[in-house]
Order: sequence, then C-alpha cells, then structure tokens
Amino acid sequence: MLKNYLLVALRNLRRNKTFSIINIAGLAVGLAVFLLIFEFVAFEWSANRFHKNYDRLYRAAINNKKNGADYYLPPGYAPIIKEKFPSIEAAVRVADGIGGGVISYSANGSKNPADLKSFREEQMTYVEGNFLETFTFPLIDGSASLKEPKTMAVSESMARKIFGETTVADRVVTVSDQFGNIPYTIKAVFKDMPGQSDIKSNVLLSLHTLENPANRDGNNWADPNGTESGFVNIYLLLKKQADANAVTKQLTGFIHSTSEEAKDDAIVLQSFHHLHLAPDFNYPFQTFGSLTMVVLLLAVALLILFIAWVNYINLSTVQALRRAKETGVRKVLGASRKQLTVQFLSETFLLTIASAFIAFFLVYIFQNFFNGFTGKSLSLNQLNAGWFWVAAIGFILAGSLLSGGYVAFVLSSFKPVTTIRGKIGNVVKGLSLRKGLVVFQFTISIVFIVATIVLYKQLQYMKTSNKGLTLNQLLVIKGPTVSTDDQAEKNVAFKSAMIQLPFVKKYAASNNVPGQGYNFSTAKITRLNPRQGDEKKNYRMFICDNNYFDAYNIQFAQGKSYTQEEAYDGWSKSRKVLINEKAATQLGFAKDEDIVGKKILWEKEYEIAGVVKDYHHLSLQKSIDPMIFLPSVSFVYFTIQTDVSNMQGKLTAINDLYKQFFPGNPFDYFFADETYNKQYQAEQKLGNLFVASALVAIIIACLGLFGLAAFTAQQRIKEIGIRKVLGASVVSITQLLSKDFIKLVVISICIASPIAWWAMNKWLQDFAYRISITWWMFAVAGLLAVLIAIVTVSVQAIRAAIANPIKSLRTE
Repeated sequence: MLKNYLLVALRNLRRNKTFSIINIAGLAVGLAVFLLIFEFVAFEWSANRFHKNYDRLYRAAINNKKNGADYYLPPGYAPIIKEKFPSIEAAVRVADGIGGGVISYSANGSKNPADLKSFREEQMTYVEGNFLETFTFPLIDGSASLKEPKTMAVSESMARKIFGETTVADRVVTVSDQFGNIPYTIKAVFKDMPGQSDIKSNVLLSLHTLENPANRDGNNWADPNGTESGFVNIYLLLKKQADANAVTKQLTGFIHSTSEEAKDDAIVLQSFHHLHLAPDFNYPFQTFGSLTMVVLLLAVALLILFIAWVNYINLSTVQALRRAKETGVRKVLGASRKQLTVQFLSETFLLTIASAFIAFFLVYIFQNFFNGFTGKSLSLNQLNAGWFWVAAIGFILAGSLLSGGYVAFVLSSFKPVTTIRGKIGNVVKGLSLRKGLVVFQFTISIVFIVATIVLYKQLQYMKTSNKGLTLNQLLVIKGPTVSTDDQAEKNVAFKSAMIQLPFVKKYAASNNVPGQGYNFSTAKITRLNPRQGDEKKNYRMFICDNNYFDAYNIQFAQGKSYTQEEAYDGWSKSRKVLINEKAATQLGFAKDEDIVGKKILWEKEYEIAGVVKDYHHLSLQKSIDPMIFLPSVSFVYFTIQTDVSNMQGKLTAINDLYKQFFPGNPFDYFFADETYNKQYQAEQKLGNLFVASALVAIIIACLGLFGLAAFTAQQRIKEIGIRKVLGASVVSITQLLSKDFIKLVVISICIASPIAWWAMNKWLQDFAYRISITWWMFAVAGLLAVLIAIVTVSVQAIRAAIANPIKSLRTE
C-alpha cells in the first residue's frame, strides 16, 4: 500500500513540474538557511563544554556597585585564596593581554641577530603552572607542568611553524616582549585550542617567570604576587562537593577584609555555563559570545523556514483546483478520507526529502561564505551531537506534517458531487487564510528590509562622522620587540632617519593607536583639592610622543602638546601630562576655566600642559572616556603620514631602514583607518545577515505570491474570458488581478513598520552615538516590496489576460 502511495505521489509531482520545482526550491532554501544557522547555534552552545571539569570551573570577578564588574584582578589574590579556602581545588591565573611579542630561534644555535629567524605572535599568554593540568587541552609531546620559570608550551601548529615538527620538548626559543629578551624552554606541545574555547592562545608562557624582578625589565606592576595592579583573569576549580554560592560569600568577605575601600566590592564567580552565553538577556556580566546574536540568528532561521512552509501551503492548495475531480473520483470509487490524507502526506514527504537533499547541497556550496560571515570554521559536523539532530529533525518533521496536514485536510474534504462538477467551495473558503499567509511573508520581508537600511545607515554614520581625528593616509609600523642595550638610541635614530624619507610628511610614536585601545586604566587621580569620591574615578592612560597629536590631526582646546625634551624625559621626570575635555570635567574643572599650568595628584604632582579636544579614540558605539596622555619617546608603534602612490616602493624603503636599525625584528605594518574600522566588523556582519535574510525571505515570499496569483487567476478564469469577449484589454485585466495583491502588500507595510521601528530602536539603544529612524526608511522598504509584488503578480496576470477566452469558456 505504501509503495502505491509513493508511486502515485511521484506521478503527481512529475505531472505538475512547475509547481513541484517551485515548492521544492522554496523548502530547500528554507531548510538550507535553517541548517547553516543551526550550525552556528550548535557551535555557540558547545563552547567550553569539552573541558573535563566544565561543571566545576568558574571565572572570578570583582563587582563594584558603581563601576560594575572588573574581570582583570591582581594576580596576588590567587595563591592567597587557594591557601585560605579549602573548597577551592585550583586557582589558575591567565594574563592574556600582556604577552604579545616576537619569537626568535636559530637552527644552528647562532646568537648573531642576523642569523635568527623571527616572527611576531600576538596570541602569547602568561599562565599559571597548573594551567594544562586544570583545563582540557590534550598534550602531544612533553609534560603538563609549567611551574618552573622560563618554561613554555606551544600549540601543535606553532610547533610546526617554528620547527616543522611537533616533537620539540626541551628545545629553546627566545621570546621578546615588554619584559625583555628571555630564553624559554618548551615543556609541552598541546593540540590547537578548538574554536569552541573562550581561552585561545598559541603560546603559553610560565607566569612564574615574572616572579624574578630581573625578568620584568622594570615593569614592577607585573609582579605575580602583587595585589595592586589587576591584569590577570583568575579561574577557580571548585572541589566536587563545594557550594559555589558559599564560596562566593567567603571570597567577598576576604576582599572586604583587605581594605576599607573594598567595602563596595563583591566577588562574582561566573560559571563556565554562563561564560560564553548568558542565561538571559538581563545577565549583567561579560560573556565571550552574544546571546542576542544567537537568538536573532535562530529567529531568522525559524522565520525563513516558516515562510517556506507557508509557501508550500499556498502553492499546494492551488493544485486543489486541478485535482478536485481526481479527489471526487477517488471518493466515488471508495477511497476513505484517511487514505486520501495519507496520499497527500506522501507527496509532502517526497517533497521534503527532495528539498532536504538539495538543502544539504546548498549548505555545501555556501558553507565557506557563511563561515566568512560568522568568522568561525563551521560545518555539518557541528551537529554531531545527538540532541541537536533530534531537535532539528523533529522540528522539521513537525513543520512538514503541519503544513502537509493542512493541505491534505483541505483536499480530502471535497465532496465528490461538487468536485466532479468543478465546484470546490472549501478551497475558496481558505482563500482568506492564504492571503493572511502572504501578508505574514511580506511583513517579515519588509521588517528585514527596514532593518538592513537602519543598520547600514548607522554603520555609515559611525564610519563617516567627525571623530575629532584624521586616520586617512596614516601608515602604522609596529616597533621593535627584540631589544638591545642601546635600544633607546636606536629608536631615536630610526625616527630621525625615517623623517628624512621624501614621502614621509609627518611622523609620531605611541604605545597604542586609535581603535585598538589604551595603555592602561587607573584611579586615584585627583586635583590638589579633591572632592569626596574623586579618588575612585577611573581614567584611561595613553602613552605617546609630542608628535602624536599633529600626525593624527587632534586639536587642542587649551595649551599645546608637551615638548620633544619632555617626551624624552618621560612623565616621571618631566611631570607634564595632557588631559582631554572629558577628563577635565571629571576632575572637577569648570568648563571655561583656564586649566593650563594647574596640577593634578597621582601619587606625585603633575602639571597639565594642555587640554585635548574630545575625540573618538574608540568606536562611536562607546562614549568618549576621560583620557590622560603621558609623554614618552615611545616605540611600540610608529605612525607616518604619506599618500597612497607607489605604496609598495615606500614599504620596501621603510623595510630596508627597519632591518638596518632593528635586526632580528619582523617588519609588520597596517593602515590606521583599516584598523579603526575593524571595530565595526560585528555591525558589518549583522548587515550582511539582514541583506541575505531579506533576499531569501523576499524570494520565498514571491514564490508564495506567485502561487496565490496563479490560484486567483485559475479561480477567475471564466470571468476573465467573459471580460475579454466583452472587449476588456490586457492592461485592464492585469490591473484587475493585481490590485488585490497590492492591498495585501500595503497591509504588510502597515503591520511591519511599527514592528521594525520598535526592534531597530531597541537595537540602536546600545550605541552611544546613533542615527534617528526616519519615515523615508519605511517608505523605501514599502516601495521596494510593492514593486517586487507587482512584478511577481503581473507575470501570472498577463498570462491569464492573454489566454484564449474560448478555452476558458467552453467547459461550461
């Protein structure tokens, strides 16, 4: 019996090729989008779950009532709390922001800088000695312990990059970073950290190396036993029977006992369950993933899949007209309603199977494109977890049964007498439902179009607004990391030689650049006569030379930049600083007050040399921070201003100069505007998502509208024939059939506009500087939807209008 059902279903699908192809195409696209997005959801959900001790791992943070949570803690807390609290099995310090530098090595053991091979590696992390024993990163070679100073572990890919093999334990390389040039012995090679890991690094350096002051190169803030500077994440592994809430209270009590100023602080233990994705939208603590993005993508996937099912219902019920007599004959011959329902569900099953195969093929084709959008290496392997397949397959089957069940219910309910006569009232009664489904489809499409317009306008606004600085034609060169005893003199000589190059218009040096961040943050900076609470306010500190402001075209509200001599002396000797307008306000200076020459207190007294006009050091997503600029000769980044002509020749000239002054250092560069605009990658990807979603939704909606137009044309075929006989033109008949559908689109516009306004207004609240949503955005989206609908409907309307009226009337 089942075989007969399938054979008849296959025969009917082949007979109605056009509608079958449209149906399969719509379902396949919907399923493909659903599978691609479900890969991303599965990837995000599985983050960090590969760790053996996943359920017992926590990240510690200090939550302040006024300033929020701080995730970088003083490293000295870790050994103290490990010793004081028996519920803590391990305390692991991870310093992920201080280790970027250069790895140098020589195959023949030569110490001549010219013989060294070197490359820059930003993903170097200082970690606790028990890091590889606590976290599940499998070893390929060596032992897990990094408790000895000057030991390190490297990833599998890094080992191959350095030595061309992975059996490299006990070999020595030199790591050059802000702490000097230190030889490290490789103790372990671990498998590359998976994409699902929130802790990512290619090189793990023993934090215990920095316990020796000689290995800190004067950076005493990096003392692993210090309790003042916060620069590490502290991860805690609790014992199996430990109560996390009880441990949290104990740790908070310990913090309160350390100082009177800590009374407003509370310890937060952030579970690894919530480290990547928040448990809800009101979760106040930092996560590495975005719950909003996951939910948004999943909503897009479900909407598009639902639109595809709606499309199937619309197109399938159109076939009711052509199959009404077949249904009537089957009933006369004794077919039960149950048998007819199974027959029509068999057709749905075949359509779904065909669509699924095509969907998998589409996923294969567009996988790399989708991976580029998400920035992750995704594949269908992400769905290997059993519950993902059960959930996805169950959801798809449920939707297919519901959509196919509706069609089967309508077709199997025809009365034999009326259907054999060609009268099918049930289908006509269902017309209002199908119109409602078309309205739903276009409503979603218009919301996507409006969202795309708003998002790209906001992105354009952030990129083109006056930022208070100029980034065009600025080439940034990374300074030397492999240093020598006379490094300071070489830095000065290099800058002097570089300014002599004919194409260099301006130059500057700084320890960071706009768009990447600051050098550090600190509090306890006040006026000489501070107000109560001023010592708790934070300031962003930025280290640069005297040319930085001219090179980036940053203006002054008062005073001017410090001198070249003051930059050479540094802030500790010159006792000069610059502040921005936001810092001046936070310090308590009046808006029109003459600030130049006045002093601030930061352990010692410093004189304000000038006030810099507020500029957007970071993206317009964030408010401008209070900044204090510290003078230094600086050599972390060199910035030069030049035009774009013959850029390759210019880079070659600078590279030659760089190698002359800094042998053993790799030459790396980037453009200031490109680096700054990387801050908007998330919005750019979101915009691409909405463009793709709008395009897919519109295509599927048009297929649905095409089916409804075909149904209406078939329903009114005799009316059209009579009108033509009476002299109606093709244009008038086309208008007659089209106007009802335009009304549906107009209704969609009315429904979609407030939904889109609410959603995008909510999204814009996350931006400190944002556009206003205006009427023309909805007008453009509505006009586009109307034009698409007119083109879609006109195809069917014109076909009906030019048909021979004799053929449509002779059946009466």
